[in-house]
Amino acid sequence: MLLLLLFHTTVLLRVLAQRNLTQFGTTRQSSSFTNGLGKPEYAIYPPISNSFYLSTCSYTYLTDFTASAWWMFQFSFGPVYITNITIYYREGFASRMDGFKLYVTNTSTIPPDGYLCYEDTDPGLPNITQTIPCNQLGQYVIYYDNTGSVEGKVVYGPMVELCYIAINDNMAFDSLVAQTPSGSQPANLANDGDKRSCSKTKGFPLIFQVDIKRESIVQGLYITFGEKKEGTHTLYASNTNNAWKSGIILYQGNTLPSEINFNAVFRYLTYVPPVKGTFSELEICEIGIIGCPPSYYGLLCNQSCPGNCDGPCNLKTGNCIFGCLNGWTGDKCEQECPNCHFGRNCSQVCEKCISRRCYPVNGLCHITTACSPGYLYGEYCNKRT
Repeated sequence: MLLLLLFHTTVLLRVLAQRNLTQFGTTRQSSSFTNGLGKPEYAIYPPISNSFYLSTCSYTYLTDFTASAWWMFQFSFGPVYITNITIYYREGFASRMDGFKLYVTNTSTIPPDGYLCYEDTDPGLPNITQTIPCNQLGQYVIYYDNTGSVEGKVVYGPMVELCYIAINDNMAFDSLVAQTPSGSQPANLANDGDKRSCSKTKGFPLIFQVDIKRESIVQGLYITFGEKKEGTHTLYASNTNNAWKSGIILYQGNTLPSEINFNAVFRYLTYVPPVKGTFSELEICEIGIIGCPPSYYGLLCNQSCPGNCDGPCNLKTGNCIFGCLNGWTGDKCEQECPNCHFGRNCSQVCEKCISRRCYPVNGLCHITTACSPGYLYGEYCNKRT
């Protein structure tokens, strides 16, 4: 009787980790606004926010009530096992999100005909920011709306206004995975995204370990079973590879659930399977290690990254890793640019505005007439009289 466990494994096998996968593909949508605004790719670029601008959010044309609107992401390298998808919809317009559907599919067919991750059927309006679990293999992610919305006395056809979307897989990024003893089946069968092909091993002692290379916030594991041996299954979390028994026991029991949720910070995950007499046997297919989702940090992964970060923040401190959006500065981008400065890192000076006063995000003078002598008009006071 073999245990079918959802783990990628081999001797020192490099596998992928949980991350936002939107850098590995292309986007499309049912329609786009004019002049290059509201493009579908805007939904996968920072800022991570619900604030709506046609230069930072996707936007489809208003349609008649019988039509549909959709946004699609296609992975460039084939199907991926997706654990969850995080959506930031346009602020103040939850009514336009009402009744939406989210699919993971292997075709670009519209209406979608693949796996339905989520359908908004609850009464009331949906949350404009939500993380949706999918746990499904697919090449396309499709946000689909065919319901439309009612705003006051006006009925609108379906539309999509996504300001940010993150698509996450469940692997351990750039990790080293070790199994003792080595298996009888090729290790790459455990890393091909196909649950039907698995590496195999047997012997005693039998230990399986993932090194994610740095201390990380981990929220849970996804595990799939076939027939399993009786006995004690144990999962350890530690920060050393050879003293894992002195680490935290994440789980111990006679059965191993298909999903284990927890909050822990560690570098090494070690699995010890049941032993019958002096012998262990294991069939291993896929790994599912779920890390802290985008835009959150902290020991319990329950604190939101600062809103003015240009991308994700440090998992421990919340400091903005890639700097700030235009107009902001500081470790957590909490400080607006001082007077006379604007732009990225507040590095530009409002030279042509009177008293050098301008808006910190874009450098526009506070009023169009507030220009220094010789630059009497124009939003940037850049037009001479």
